[in-house]
Amino acid sequence: MLLHDAALSYLHFVFAFILAGALVAEAFLLRLPVDGRAARLLLRVDLFYGVSAVGVILAGVARVLWGAKGWEYYAAQPFFWAKMATFLAIGLISIAPTRRFLRWIKAAGAGPAFAAPEAEAKAARRLVMIELHLLALLPLFAALMARGIGG
Repeated sequence: MLLHDAALSYLHFVFAFILAGALVAEAFLLRLPVDGRAARLLLRVDLFYGVSAVGVILAGVARVLWGAKGWEYYAAQPFFWAKMATFLAIGLISIAPTRRFLRWIKAAGAGPAFAAPEAEAKAARRLVMIELHLLALLPLFAALMARGIGG
């Protein structure tokens, strides 16, 4: 059971690190002028972000249902729920940059001289930075939850 639990934990961490890396890459790319090529790259990185988010969720659900601690432990932990609410907030915030990247791709396809308006790129970067700052809370909540603090 411990090896099984460790494997689920490992998957959860790997997907979380990929997710964090994708968000950092988005933040970096949004500091540059966004032309058609950059918009396509942003959308590709955002796809990594989305796939890793699904991986985090699936691995997390597997840990809760089939991990060593079980649902009863997690359900009683307030920091588990804080972690879930924060992850949900990050996911909801991520919708706006993704939609913007899709609009940029469409506009870039309509004209080779596409350049994203600087204000739009700054707004998208601001949202990605908010996501990154919220993401930094998740390991704190996980550490508190794993130790039963608050429960």
